[in-house]
Amino acid sequence: MKKALCILFVISFFAACTNNEHLLDRLDPYNLPIQGSLELIPTASLPVNTSAEAAFYEDIPYGFDERHKFDFLAPVSSQPTPLVIYIHGGGFTSGDKTKAYTKEEALINSLLANKIAFASINYRLLEENETIGVRKCLNDSRRALQVIRYYANDFNIDKEKIILMGGSAGAGTSLWIGLQDDFANENGQYEFLKESTKVKGIIATNTQSTYDVVNWHTTVFSTYESEGMSQDTIISLVGEGTLLKFYGLSSMEELDSPEIDSYRQAVDMLSMMDSNDPEIYVTKSSSPYRFPEHKGAVLHHPLHANAIYEKANEAGLACVAVIPQMNMDNSNGESILQFILRKMNQ
Repeated sequence: MKKALCILFVISFFAACTNNEHLLDRLDPYNLPIQGSLELIPTASLPVNTSAEAAFYEDIPYGFDERHKFDFLAPVSSQPTPLVIYIHGGGFTSGDKTKAYTKEEALINSLLANKIAFASINYRLLEENETIGVRKCLNDSRRALQVIRYYANDFNIDKEKIILMGGSAGAGTSLWIGLQDDFANENGQYEFLKESTKVKGIIATNTQSTYDVVNWHTTVFSTYESEGMSQDTIISLVGEGTLLKFYGLSSMEELDSPEIDSYRQAVDMLSMMDSNDPEIYVTKSSSPYRFPEHKGAVLHHPLHANAIYEKANEAGLACVAVIPQMNMDNSNGESILQFILRKMNQ
């Protein structure tokens, strides 16, 4: 059935394309007639060692691209189960959904034991001579969420109890989806477009706080202004090539254009935060708490987690922050698993 579903996607895509419609579809390639129910066929072996009864469904498509696929681990349950959706990291240029099975094996085992399902998704990556930029990756992930919700009955999940989780790029993506207004479109041409993108919680490990990268010198690293932190510092540390790819630019002259200014606002999840958003658990920044001296340090600095925590406090939004480099921990010992269990029981 999975192959049949892929064929349906491809046929629908090419049948819908007339003249230059396919060019528009590069920006939003999901307006495809996903209808009916899934005939799910489990893979014989599970990707993790677990004593819990569970079924594993591999490479389920949610769009036409080779990377529009997700895996699903379903605990055996007579009732609809909560769900954690994992979004992998890799700087939007690498990584795979299978990363979760080694990185988060212990957590997955605990989730299955507690009758909580687990999905891990792939999304399109940034390419050389990229023309769309990071919104391509972000939109893939949120549409995967909508498709999973559309098939809630087939997966035996409670669509009101979903948590997004990720590391690095996957963490930022989780924040971008979770802190947005709802993407549900009641006038959508296809039923899955009507599904909500609001979730119960967000878990962000080793995250970036906003994808308005060129303003990090003020939104994230203002504490280092006296040491020379500036927009030029950020651009130098991140790299012009990375920024060109990230925003789909052909030259750095476009960076300050009105179009890219709007683009940067659209991926500035920090500015979107308000008291109605889901609770956040932010933790595990991998870089030291000092002036960033290279790309990895500026991307994974603990001040990103701190910016999220401070903005949440300002907005009146609950946020668990475990940032050991800054001696910050308001968790009262609550682990990521305990956070998930608490949110799923609310």
